Amino acid sequence: MCFNETNGRISKLMSMIKALPINLSNLQKTVLQQIVRGTTNPYRLVRRAKLILAAASGESNSSISRRLELDRVQVRQWRSRWLEERKQLSAAEEQPVRGKLNGLIKEF
Repeated sequence: MCFNETNGRISKLMSMIKALPINLSNLQKTVLQQIVRGTTNPYRLVRRAKLILAAASGESNSSISRRLELDRVQVRQWRSRWLEERKQLSAAEEQPVRGKLNGLIKEF
């Protein structure tokens, strides 16, 4: 019982922590939206793009996990990965070839 009680406290504490916000450039948002609309993109890539777009719109990790049928840990993980790569994504945006950003997002 003590474990469940502690586990419940940790779960409640995690749900109270506000996720770090994601700010997308117009180009990043456009590329992500194109991925979501693409009919030949792999499902996992489309789901990640939807996740990042939802996070950027201010949606909570819990809400995203319910809507996309993902574990909240997965949502947190992908949000963190995007934030870790934001410098590289921004640098790719400044490259003259737009395909570089698209390629980086797809590798992500």
